[in-house]
Amino acid sequence: MNRAKVISSFLEHLERLSRLPLITDRETGKLFGEEVTAALMELDRLNHDGEVCLHCESRCCQAIACEFYAPQFSHCPIYDLRPVVCRFHFCHRFEANTRGGSLARELGDIFLDGLLAADHDGSARVRLFDCPPLGRAAPDLVAAATPWVNAVREGSLNPEQAEKQIYQVAEKYRVTDTATGSRL
Repeated sequence: MNRAKVISSFLEHLERLSRLPLITDRETGKLFGEEVTAALMELDRLNHDGEVCLHCESRCCQAIACEFYAPQFSHCPIYDLRPVVCRFHFCHRFEANTRGGSLARELGDIFLDGLLAADHDGSARVRLFDCPPLGRAAPDLVAAATPWVNAVREGSLNPEQAEKQIYQVAEKYRVTDTATGSRL
C-alpha cells in the first residue's frame, strides 16, 4: 500500500466527517482510499471464512468495554456503523494466516500513522477515533442504546430484537444534528 497516499487521503477527508465515532463503509473508503478498502474487505473475508471473531474466546469488544457488547449478540449491533478503530483492529488470531497477519499489521500501522499526523496538524477529531468505549465521544448514543443492551444481558429481551433497536438508535444518531460537519 502507498502509505503516504493513504495518510494524505485521511488528512484531506478527516474534517469532512460528521457524527463520528460512527462511520459507514462508504465513508471509510472515502477517508482512506481504495487500497485500504480492498485490504479491509480481504481481512473481512478471511474473518468470515475462518470464523476468527466468531470463535474468539478473549472477545475484544468485551475487553475494551464497548457499551454495545453483550455475549448474547451474534454480532455487533452497529457493525455497519462501527467506529474506525473497530474496523482496523485485528487481533493476534489473524496472524495464523500469513496474508491476514501482514495486512492486519500494515493497516494498524497506517491507522496509527494517520492519527499521529492528524494530531500533529492539530485536528480535534483525533480523539473521536480513540474509542470504544463510546461514551466519551457519543454519550447520547450510548445512553439511548444502554437499556436494550442491558435487557439482553439480563435475558429479558431477545438479542435479535435488541440488535434492530440499537441499530435504529445508531442510524438516528448519525442523521441528527449534522452541524458538526458535512458528509463525505
